[in-house]
Amino acid sequence: MDPVQQILQLRQQGLTDEVIEEELKKNGMNPQQINAAMESSNTPAMPGGMPAMPSGMPQEPAMPPMGAMPGGPSMGAQPSGDEGNIYERIEAITESMIDEKWDALIGEVKKIVEWKEKIEERQTKMTSDLAKLKEDFKVLHQGVLGKLEDYDGRMSDVGTELKAVGKVFKDVVPVFVENVKELKSITQSVKKE
Repeated sequence: MDPVQQILQLRQQGLTDEVIEEELKKNGMNPQQINAAMESSNTPAMPGGMPAMPSGMPQEPAMPPMGAMPGGPSMGAQPSGDEGNIYERIEAITESMIDEKWDALIGEVKKIVEWKEKIEERQTKMTSDLAKLKEDFKVLHQGVLGKLEDYDGRMSDVGTELKAVGKVFKDVVPVFVENVKELKSITQSVKKE
């Protein structure tokens, strides 16, 4: 079968260009032949978006009859060898594409799970570090408060002692001044004699 006709037939069956290219590669066509056939199959589109069929080519329905579908109800019509084979190949290509995408998705999900586990591990470590820091701060705070209370007690004692010394000086200084005056007068009188 002519590659252009094969491409048009596969397009009528609803296959995408990527799937058609895979199919043609399996049939032994090289990429240059596939590109040439694809370009020549791109004729002006008919209403409805499907490419126009070249004249002289029989038009086939977009979907095969129900009896031709694998697994579809059989109404006495059996798919020809090419139609059954094409559906098996399409199914195989579709399954391989799905498997590839599924494997890629699983890989990405695994990366996300690993990232989540790392974040949870970091969060747990940070939580324990924060709890330890809080405990250390609490101990430090209690130590500082204890020292402040101790210094406060000592300063209170010093204040009391200073008040006592002030009272003593208040009582002693006037007497001391009187004694110094008296001593001065005595020394002056002794010097005169």
